[in-house]
Amino acid sequence: MLDLFKPIKTFIFDIDGVLAIDTMIVMPDGELIRSMNSKDGYAMQLAIKKGYNIVIITGGNSEAVKQRLIKLGVKDVFSGVHNKEKLLQE
Repeated sequence: MLDLFKPIKTFIFDIDGVLAIDTMIVMPDGELIRSMNSKDGYAMQLAIKKGYNIVIITGGNSEAVKQRLIKLGVKDVFSGVHNKEKLLQE
């Protein structure tokens, strides 16, 4: 059964509803603060160390979220994407 996973080289995630918990805090300036699970961060770091690619495609445009992902080792972070399917095709 695990042999089915061997061809997988890349994991692609969104942020909202996937890596971010479904609660957001709206700051006075309108910035949305997202809460992310530290276990997801650990899993992404481990996957990267094992040689997997992690790609994030999100409609949001939070610099704080982007910096967190970069610190975890994620190299491909696409934010502000409104047509995710088109980006995947490219």
